[in-house]
Amino acid sequence: MFAHLYGFNWNSYSEQVMPAFAQWLLKNDETVMQSLFQQTRCAREELFISPILQHIQTWPRAQAFVKKLSIGPHTRSEYQLLCSAEQFTDLSDQYIHHHPPQFYPNSDILRVIWNAVVEEHCQIQLLPASTPLSLPPEDTPAQSPDVGINHQEFMNLLKAAGLEALALEINEQSNIEDNHLDEDLEQTATMTQNQGITIGHHPATLQLRGWLASISIRAMALFELLTCGRRVLPFGTRIGEPYESYIGYLTPNEVWQLATSLQYATAPDAALAENDYILFRIQKKQTAQQFRMIDEVLPSHAARFLQIVHTASQYKSGLLCSMF
Repeated sequence: MFAHLYGFNWNSYSEQVMPAFAQWLLKNDETVMQSLFQQTRCAREELFISPILQHIQTWPRAQAFVKKLSIGPHTRSEYQLLCSAEQFTDLSDQYIHHHPPQFYPNSDILRVIWNAVVEEHCQIQLLPASTPLSLPPEDTPAQSPDVGINHQEFMNLLKAAGLEALALEINEQSNIEDNHLDEDLEQTATMTQNQGITIGHHPATLQLRGWLASISIRAMALFELLTCGRRVLPFGTRIGEPYESYIGYLTPNEVWQLATSLQYATAPDAALAENDYILFRIQKKQTAQQFRMIDEVLPSHAARFLQIVHTASQYKSGLLCSMF
């Protein structure tokens, strides 16, 4: 299983998504939540399901599930905590709170709704500030004297030669190609939005955790809340499932704390980390005194992790982790 990190729009989550859940679960008003869900990738994919199989679609199943809920004084208080992003976050560390706010019935279907809505409305792609493009070398075609005329000048020359029809045809073809290029760029941006940053499969996260512990105990604990399942999610998690795989998050304040703890941290050299892992793999030939745990191996994804942490802190964003 690989861990993927994304930016987390905390304002959208705390002011839009979770209040919509509260309105739905506590007041039986599904209007806002239905609107949020219909915009998700999950809902778009289910548009292709035959009407005969509508009963297996996510939203009708969730509607039926919520309508059957019986809410008493205790569960109402519990669900109010669960649907308050700030209060739930304060109580979500399962190492400290043995009974964090929870949804008592089997909530698989609501977990799908929560994950799909969070993906659509709260998950953001964090990219470092782009650097200016360098000018091409002088001997490249871009600097060739044969390309010293722009598109508009070429059109003017054709018209001056009495070839208006040819100029119009070339101009229309150029506009079509530009539109296709714009569409390709838009599609690429959409694909990039959901890619996130990979910090390796499960042993790699243990290596990162151990490395962080050698720098700052707070950094290690925050990493556990983000990637190791230490933070309970409102409707749980199911690793590996498309719309159930979020395993943890950090608020913008927690990201700031993490970035501050790692302000002077430097990622290990990639080649050194790779060699260290190779040595770990052959440690069975070593004595008991030399035996190391996986947590003591140098991490190979530390640079990526530091990059997204500092970028998220710079943009005052939270962080979100999925595991699949």
